[in-house]
Amino acid sequence: MNEQLIEQFKEEREDKKVIYSAHGNFLYNVKFYKPFQQGIAGVANFFDNTLALFEEVEKPRREPDYDSESGSQYWYSEEGVIRGSDHWGNGISNCDWALKRMNGKTVYGSTFKSSKSFRNYKYGFVKWQDFLLKSEVIEINGKEVLTTFENKVGRGLVEVDNKVYQPRVIVEWVEYTPE
Repeated sequence: MNEQLIEQFKEEREDKKVIYSAHGNFLYNVKFYKPFQQGIAGVANFFDNTLALFEEVEKPRREPDYDSESGSQYWYSEEGVIRGSDHWGNGISNCDWALKRMNGKTVYGSTFKSSKSFRNYKYGFVKWQDFLLKSEVIEINGKEVLTTFENKVGRGLVEVDNKVYQPRVIVEWVEYTPE
C-alpha cells in the first residue's frame, strides 16, 4: 500500500468536519472516501463498511439470493446488487445506503446515525463499481495498511500478502456530540 496515501488518509481524518444532518453526513462521507478507493466491490465485501446510493427499482421476479437477519433481501447480478428492505439510509449495520426514490427524492436516513423505516419494502439497485468503502488504517504485523476493495475479503477480514487477517483499526472516527 502506498505510504503517501495512508498519510493523506490520516491527515484528512484529523481535519474532519462534523456534519450533523443525515443528508450532509452521507454526502460529506462520499466526498471524503472517494479519493481512497481502489478496486471494486463484490458479493463478498459490499456489505461491510460501505457507502452507496441505490436507485429505486421494481422488485425482482425471482427468489432472493440472500435474506439477512434484519429481513432485507438481496439479488446479485454481474452488474451489481438489488436490495429490498423496509429500512434505508445511515446505519444499515455498519453501512450507509441511501435510496434515490422514483419520485426524485433521496432517503439518507432519519438522523446522521440512523436509517429511515418504511411501512412497505423499497427496492434499490446499485452497480458494484458505485460502492465506496469506508476505508480504515489498520495494523498487520506492525505494518500500517489502508483497507480497500482490493484487500477487503469479507466482514472484518483483510487479505495481505496472501494471508487473511481480522485486524484491529488503528485510526478511527471520533464520535462527537453537539453541545
